[in-house]
Amino acid sequence: MTVASRSAVAIVPVRIGSQRLPGKAMLAESGRPLFLHTWQRAVESRRFDGGVYIATDSDEVADATQSVGGLVLRTSETPRTGSERCAEAAAQLPDGVGYVVDIQGDWPEVEPADLDALVDCLRGGAAPTATLAVPLRDEARFADPNVVKVVRGLDGKALYFSRATIPYPRDPSPLPRLRHVGVYAFTRETLARIPALPSSGLAEAESLEQLRFLENGIAMQVLDARGEPWGIETRTDYDAFLHRLRSGARGGGGTTQRGGDTR
Repeated sequence: MTVASRSAVAIVPVRIGSQRLPGKAMLAESGRPLFLHTWQRAVESRRFDGGVYIATDSDEVADATQSVGGLVLRTSETPRTGSERCAEAAAQLPDGVGYVVDIQGDWPEVEPADLDALVDCLRGGAAPTATLAVPLRDEARFADPNVVKVVRGLDGKALYFSRATIPYPRDPSPLPRLRHVGVYAFTRETLARIPALPSSGLAEAESLEQLRFLENGIAMQVLDARGEPWGIETRTDYDAFLHRLRSGARGGGGTTQRGGDTR
């Protein structure tokens, strides 16, 4: 089997616990649990020929997934991050699966076309991992530590992620400011390495799991997202999502965004 012919899957890691918004995954004022909106976006992608899965240790989440015909990969309570949960789940997949896209369950407005682009990026061999970013123009959000920023090199690869204002605006500058979107694409071999990666403390200091990848020399391509999704972390975020959903708008705003949580 050639590299290009290996199949791709989406895995949505979901846990019930949430410090800022208890029971977030199962909030269903939209008519379905929050994580199933994210799952639906992945189902709408054209690249996941290997399937779309929910990875969880929760019976409640598994039951909700199966009630809509979704596929479930059961995991233990051990994973500390979404990528670790995805790695545990991916070990259960057939050998022909070569690419895994980890879509954090609280990103219900990610664009299917952006998920397609991540798979295409990996299949093209640009890097062993890839993620998404969007322009960040709002000064208040640029200064907000809940909004994760990313700086990338001329080759499009991530240089650093931070909750701080990067690049620091010492003087007026035309340098682009980019907000990170919490979606990660991995070659299967790279994902399998994640749980055992050591950390020098950057990931813990910033509470951003993707820094652990960079610390260990794993290159990450940063693609420009077509959409402008926001993660759901607080009640305000969820209410804003409901408003956009009911008004027919998507990805129009939010207040907080996390670069890597414990799932």
